Amino acid sequence: MQNCGLRILVTNDDGIESEGLHVLAQRLTQLGEVTVFAPSGEYSGAGAAIGHIGPGLPDVVEAIRPEMPDVAAVYHLDGPPALASLLACSGLFGDLPDLVVSGINPGWNVGHAVHFSGTIGACITADIFGIPAIAISQRADGEPMRWATGAEAAAQQVPAVMERPRLLNVNVPNLVWTDINGVRQTGLADRIPFGLHDPTLSPLPDRVGVFHADFARNGPFDGPDGTDTHAVEAGYVSVTELTSTHASGRLDP
Repeated sequence: MQNCGLRILVTNDDGIESEGLHVLAQRLTQLGEVTVFAPSGEYSGAGAAIGHIGPGLPDVVEAIRPEMPDVAAVYHLDGPPALASLLACSGLFGDLPDLVVSGINPGWNVGHAVHFSGTIGACITADIFGIPAIAISQRADGEPMRWATGAEAAAQQVPAVMERPRLLNVNVPNLVWTDINGVRQTGLADRIPFGLHDPTLSPLPDRVGVFHADFARNGPFDGPDGTDTHAVEAGYVSVTELTSTHASGRLDP
């Protein structure tokens, strides 16, 4: 693909040091001018939360990233990805982004995880402004992580999402690109994040009135043919269109 002049905001919920963020941003420079604006550290599970907005906002830090030589600008802030998206889509950097891409998350965001994922929360925020958005996550089921696969899957969805603006949740297997079986349009599986189930509350013997909460993990879920989990487990890129909260065009900031 050739650079088509898009202004692309790239963010994530794993922080500015995440390797998946770097690989994604560098790949998207082939499609437009990329600005990275990500949390300073880990904000997984933040959903679309923007945190407490009190007297002021967290400082925005400009960063020099030699591993992303073609990226126009790189910034980070001590706040969740939805806040970064909210600020950028409100005009913090001047011109609004034409597209927001969030990821690459190390671990799939499938099923009911769409309600809790910070990766997706950044895209939900962009969608409020009528800005097309792609959340990209990669199943973490072995090493090494094949980040180039997630970056390529995201890049291949850009023409379609720009032609008909929408909110896409993309999940990919942790395979090299040549081993991917194809792309499937999917629905959501009946799976909660991490497969958590059977919560327990246990008193701590040395701390009166304090309890330890825990879950069992990787519980059963319904992921039949046609769902995101089924596609990824079968070696396909899963593309799920999420319901837009702003269908009437771009919101004026």
